[in-house]
Amino acid sequence: MTAAEQAREEEHFRKVEGAMLFIEDAARRLDETAKELKKDGAAPHLIDALETAAGAARADHARLMKSVYWPAYPSDQGESIPTGNEQQRLAS
Repeated sequence: MTAAEQAREEEHFRKVEGAMLFIEDAARRLDETAKELKKDGAAPHLIDALETAAGAARADHARLMKSVYWPAYPSDQGESIPTGNEQQRLAS
């Protein structure tokens, strides 16, 4: 891989990681809002909706992490093993 290709790949990963931070932040904000509403005596269905959304955001974050850092290729038959570049990235 050339230096230019590596720089471009690193930039792509930075953008993806930024998007993952948005998802993490959304889950945190949903949890905080649910706690605030619970403390304020809000309707249980509102709290449940926020907690469910927070859980879904965390699940989406986990799926995105898995697909970005441990991609499963059709030839892997469901197994995903980091390639050389991903192993190097995870080690850094």
